Amino acid sequence: MVTIYDIAKKAGCSSSTVSKALNNSSTISKKRKEEIIAIAKLMGYVPNSNARQLATKNSWSIGVLFSEDMNIGLEHHFFSGVLEAFKTYVEDLGYEVTFVSKKVGHQSLSYLEWCKYKNVDGVFIVTVDVDDVSLKELTESGIPIVTVDNGVLNVPTIISDNYQGTRMVLNYLRLKGAKKIAHIAGPLRSFAAQERIEAYKDVLRKADVEIDEKLIIEANNYDFNSGKNALYQLISQYGGIPDAIYAASDDIALGAIRALKELGYKIPEDVSVVGFDNIELTKYTSPSLTTIAQDKIRIGREAAKHLIALINHETESVPGIVKRVPVELVIRESTK
Repeated sequence: MVTIYDIAKKAGCSSSTVSKALNNSSTISKKRKEEIIAIAKLMGYVPNSNARQLATKNSWSIGVLFSEDMNIGLEHHFFSGVLEAFKTYVEDLGYEVTFVSKKVGHQSLSYLEWCKYKNVDGVFIVTVDVDDVSLKELTESGIPIVTVDNGVLNVPTIISDNYQGTRMVLNYLRLKGAKKIAHIAGPLRSFAAQERIEAYKDVLRKADVEIDEKLIIEANNYDFNSGKNALYQLISQYGGIPDAIYAASDDIALGAIRALKELGYKIPEDVSVVGFDNIELTKYTSPSLTTIAQDKIRIGREAAKHLIALINHETESVPGIVKRVPVELVIRESTK
């Protein structure tokens, strides 16, 4: 079995330096830390979890909270990508990732009770029902917590730049001649949906475009069927079709396109449609979907970095948005 002494010999440093590198200490440089970790991996080093817990007083376990409140699902391109990037980053540092639950065997627990039972060092909240009483107890517990895409929780948040993305969409559609631009918002219990609808209104106001509330509709969820239903509601509410539709997610946009086709409309000849997420499927739909690409890998890594810094007491827990990650407009066939 490879020991830290073997790694130290190979790396040309002391065993204490190796220990600091493997335990992600801030007392050695990032470059040196990465060199030692690379050597350890190459040599097939596997840390002894019990010894490491005793040495660092950490459990080396991180809880992931992922609820199904908005019918998103773990297979969702954006959230699964964020989670995979987060998981890869923390596992490379030696952490184990486990899903937070409200049960241990047949016993029901609150989120906080579960986290204490499992003795996790920190929690990564991916999606959650913000009205859950158990969630408030967890976020006020003092356990290091980071979330993504959610600014309503009283914890540090990493989020895409929703204002930048919305501005890109509206400016592009207006440049292409669209005057009546509708917005199918996500469920407004979602912080991202709230930001995108406010950005939509703000960008149009700044362009001296009067806000027509009949051009705004809220989808029940972020899924295909919600987009389809919202499109029918939009047409009924507005009394026709707009020049363009900006949807709060790709799934909503694809549902809206299906409904438009069922009604005999052509995309983009009759109406342009833009989504938000850049899920893999949008490259292959007919027409392929113009959308806003979120940098899910960077979001996941930034969330991981911030949570590790909180665990190691290298930064303070500041409620609210700590980083906005830039987005990109991807132009495809659904816009003219």
